[in-house]
Amino acid sequence: MAGAWDSMTKRMIGANPEHFTKWLASEATFVAALDIELKSKHLYADSLLQITQEDKPGLLHIEVQTHRDPEMQDRLLEYNVLASRQYDYLPVYSYVICLLEDADVVDPPFTRRFLNGEEVHRFNYRVIRLWNIPAEGLLHLGWTGLLPLVSLTNGGKQPEMVKEMIDRLAEANEWDLLTIARLIGGLAFKKEPEREWFRKRFDMFQDILKESWVYQEIGQEFLEQGYEKGLEKGLEKGLEQGLEKGLEKGLEQGLELGREQERQRSVQGLRQMLMSLVETHFPEITRQAKQQIETIDDPVALQTVFLKLLAARKLEEAQDIFPEVAS
Repeated sequence: MAGAWDSMTKRMIGANPEHFTKWLASEATFVAALDIELKSKHLYADSLLQITQEDKPGLLHIEVQTHRDPEMQDRLLEYNVLASRQYDYLPVYSYVICLLEDADVVDPPFTRRFLNGEEVHRFNYRVIRLWNIPAEGLLHLGWTGLLPLVSLTNGGKQPEMVKEMIDRLAEANEWDLLTIARLIGGLAFKKEPEREWFRKRFDMFQDILKESWVYQEIGQEFLEQGYEKGLEKGLEKGLEQGLEKGLEKGLEQGLELGREQERQRSVQGLRQMLMSLVETHFPEITRQAKQQIETIDDPVALQTVFLKLLAARKLEEAQDIFPEVAS
């Protein structure tokens, strides 16, 4: 699940990097989006932007958190230092945007000390907690790129705030961002009937939203995560066992076992992603969905169920996918 959310937040920032630059570093000017992967080590950020501040070049490093990460401070520091080194030792300003209170991050600074208590170094970064940001204030900024975040802000669940967010995105033909707004809203509207009310706000745009890259690519990424893990782990284990048994027969048996483990891991990964989707958007049917998902042992069948659930607009449609099983 995290991989798909990561892709979505990267795309959201990448669509309007200048809006996020102005929001986080008001006196800075966006220059260019940079490669988020650092060459010296396979480290990724949600966004790395080249900026200027008071006519001096710098880098803006952004992470978006949907869950608690006890190693966040270490990762921020590591990425900050390596990004600076890769880009001619430019200063790097690190920001964490926390979507939910469960994803809260320890306040800066991050310090390390010798055993005697003497400070070794001190690292500062900024934390943006959406639940502390007034919805009206975010809307008042007038920056389209930030609108998908409105429902997670303070007061952002109010009907008039949701309506204004949707109206602005629709008027701007920002269908990709509107799809992201619907998905992010699933984190804010957790109970019926408010969840059903929120989904209905998007009904008139459903056919258009299905054509967005979010609907198509993020859904595909959910599926690919399960297969990639199965392929890597299953084949690795299969080859090891095959080589231990020796020569052609052992290798053949190992590969066969690897393929079966690949399939089983793919099934397990798809089951987990299906349950994550159910728990996020249709928690009312968690029990019956879990019962039926656990009986499906075919990756293709699980893919089909996932895509149907991704297209469900109402609770009733999701219930039709997982009809109540008589006990």
